[in-house]
Amino acid sequence: MVTEDQTMNATLITQNPQVVSAENKIAVLLSIVPGLGHVYKGHYATGFFWMFLGMPLALWVGILLSLATAGFGLLIPIACWAGLAFDAYCERDWRKHHWLMPTTDGSEEDDDFED
Repeated sequence: MVTEDQTMNATLITQNPQVVSAENKIAVLLSIVPGLGHVYKGHYATGFFWMFLGMPLALWVGILLSLATAGFGLLIPIACWAGLAFDAYCERDWRKHHWLMPTTDGSEEDDDFED
């Protein structure tokens, strides 16, 4: 006997690698605002933490250290920002996707229901 979970798992489609690559690149571009790339991929807690607490703290520490190190302390927020963009690129996407998602064979999944 086939259960409902087995039926749902059998109908899942794999994403096209080009789509996944494009979504990763979008997350990196959105990371111009620190944390926004994480929010785009569905990691809301991480994204909002970095947006409102982590990056302002990194900026404060960088400015404070730049006074003592002739400006080299400003490399800390830049390194933190670059690390966040890389992490947003590597994170797994937790969002729910659109109804018409391209499959690996190039065709689109049709969701027309017949009554």
